Amino acid sequence: MAFLKIENLTKSYPQRFSGQKKVIENLNLEIEEGKVYALLGRNGAGKTTLLNCVLGLLNYKGKVVYKDTELNRKTVKEALKTITSAPSPIEMFPKLSLNDYLPSYKMLYPNWDDNLLKRMKEFTEFDWDKPFKSLSNGQKMQAIQILTLCPSPDLIILDEPLGVTDPVVRKYFYKTLIDIIAEKGTTLIIATHLIHEIENLFDTAVIMKNGKIVIKDSMDNLQGRYKKFTLEKMPDTKLEGEMGRFLGEKALLSEKPEATSEELKQLGIKHLIVNPSIEDVFEIFA
Repeated sequence: MAFLKIENLTKSYPQRFSGQKKVIENLNLEIEEGKVYALLGRNGAGKTTLLNCVLGLLNYKGKVVYKDTELNRKTVKEALKTITSAPSPIEMFPKLSLNDYLPSYKMLYPNWDDNLLKRMKEFTEFDWDKPFKSLSNGQKMQAIQILTLCPSPDLIILDEPLGVTDPVVRKYFYKTLIDIIAEKGTTLIIATHLIHEIENLFDTAVIMKNGKIVIKDSMDNLQGRYKKFTLEKMPDTKLEGEMGRFLGEKALLSEKPEATSEELKQLGIKHLIVNPSIEDVFEIFA
């Protein structure tokens, strides 16, 4: 059995004048234990809706099975004892300090790790008695790390957790997050638009478009399947194996690089072949 299995998930929202709008339709996804997944897609692709369904925040059609248990109103409360999430924007308890908030928060998680809390407190740079809203973005991220990691979850779900922070804060957050989940064997699903920053962190990319999954694969497999061509000039016709053309630069993605290269030679177009980045794959498929 998969660690997390989503079967035929469909979610619709009512529209004022036109009935129901399907945000997700018959989506199927399996998540393996101990892996890091990047959930990618343009605005409106359905990423947040999908994650909120898993967290039991929305009603939906279909099935979500977590560690062999189908999640519903009766079972999701128990499941959430081993799942943590950090929503965005990060304004969770603005008038309380972290010291005020932690005692009641710890009660939700039977596997809370006080030793990890002690380790992480040593690296924090804020007064734990100050109201959360008075902290800087970097300090808030340190607090979010504590609330996300110290419950010793089996699954962490992050939805755009770092959009308002600077690059230094984000780098520190990712390093700490990956170090600790590797140590504990935690499963992570992270939805983000900062694709280039997580390219070396995830095991599998899941790309959504119009409520459906269009790509689910590792970077090694994607780079083995597709090649990026940077061209002297763009050809007037579509090439053999061409998956799409990049906007703003003379480049394309091909799943048949040998055939594409041969056609370019016949057209007299000089080109360079390299492995695509996850941003390249995202731009074509999302």
